[in-house]
Amino acid sequence: MKQNFTVRQGSLDGVEAFLSVARHRSFRRAAAELGVTPSAISQAVRALEERVGAVLFIRTTHSVGLTEAGERFLTRAKPAFE
Repeated sequence: MKQNFTVRQGSLDGVEAFLSVARHRSFRRAAAELGVTPSAISQAVRALEERVGAVLFIRTTHSVGLTEAGERFLTRAKPAFE
């Protein structure tokens, strides 16, 4: 399967990527779900964080977790996206 290197336009500018990472707690698994590269997911989330003015994820080499701002964003974005 060929992977795309960018998150498609019209996916609410990173919100779909954010929700997938939040659900899987993994950039790699989110990328697989959306059919893009992990780098594309990371860039989309980083751009979203810049737009909302807050860090949404705590990233370590072994795990991904939501920050307090990420939790708040998730509670509003998930129902709106669905």
